[in-house]
Amino acid sequence: MNETSYDPFERRRAEGGGFHQLNRLLILVIIVGLCVGAVIAFKPVFYQYQDQNEKISRFQKDLAREKALYVRRVREEQLLRSDPAYLEIISRDRLDVMKPGETIIRLEPPRTAGPSAR
Repeated sequence: MNETSYDPFERRRAEGGGFHQLNRLLILVIIVGLCVGAVIAFKPVFYQYQDQNEKISRFQKDLAREKALYVRRVREEQLLRSDPAYLEIISRDRLDVMKPGETIIRLEPPRTAGPSAR
C-alpha cells in the first residue's frame, strides 16, 4: 500500500464526526437536567424560608405592639402612683362619680358591623 492512499474513515476520526456534536448535546442535556434538579430540590427550602420570614415579620410587629403597651402601662402606673389629679380623674371615671356642677359627656367609638352584631 501506498502512503498517499485515501482512507474515508480517517477524515471522520480527525473531525470527531457526528459523535462530537452528540457529546456536546449530551453535556448540555446533563447540565440542564442538573439545573432543573437543583431548582426542584431547593423549591421547598425556598418556600420554607419565605414562611419563616413572614413569621419573623409577624413576631416583630407583635413585639412592637407589646412594647408600646408595656410603655403605656408603665406610664399609667407612674401617674397613678405620683399624680393625685390623674388618680382622681381615673377614679371618678371608673366609678361614674361626678363633682357638683360637673357635666360628663361620653363619646363612644362607632360600632362596626361584625359577626356578633347580627
